[in-house]
Amino acid sequence: MEQSKKIFIYGVPGSGKTTFSLDLKEKIDYPLVEGDILRTLAQKDKTREEDPFAYMGTSGAFRKFGDLTKENVIKGLKAVRKNMIPYIQEEIEKYPNELILECAFLDPEQVMNKGKIILLTKKDEESHRKQFFAHREENEKSLEHFNATRIIQNFLIEEAKNYNVEIVENNFDFKPI
Repeated sequence: MEQSKKIFIYGVPGSGKTTFSLDLKEKIDYPLVEGDILRTLAQKDKTREEDPFAYMGTSGAFRKFGDLTKENVIKGLKAVRKNMIPYIQEEIEKYPNELILECAFLDPEQVMNKGKIILLTKKDEESHRKQFFAHREENEKSLEHFNATRIIQNFLIEEAKNYNVEIVENNFDFKPI
């Protein structure tokens, strides 16, 4: 029996997940599922009042727990992850063989032994900042999100080491088309 060929790509906003995934799809021609689609599915199931984390990105969910602190940022990430588990699971089941799934809220523990897991990082802060703000207006709120993103990335790197996840450093600067 042929082994499942699934690739799970995750990382913080601005790490280049979408570009990396689209490039990989072009090379190996696997179906690609982007996390934004899963968030849309979650929002169809519940209202913002019923489940606020279905409407929050990983870098803004800390606000439900208070100020921008490492503890609150990680609580926010974990809350978004927990919220998205059924949607990720359902999507994985739709593709019994090949799949590329990319999202910021992937929990590596959830997909262990289901395929290859890659954490995409952007360690150079200035390069990450350029990529992060390529599609966002820079203001007080988005700067707070960027700072939360940097905290999350450090957490994800440490977590990935514990799960033997492949860490890929995205050294390329984003070039707008």
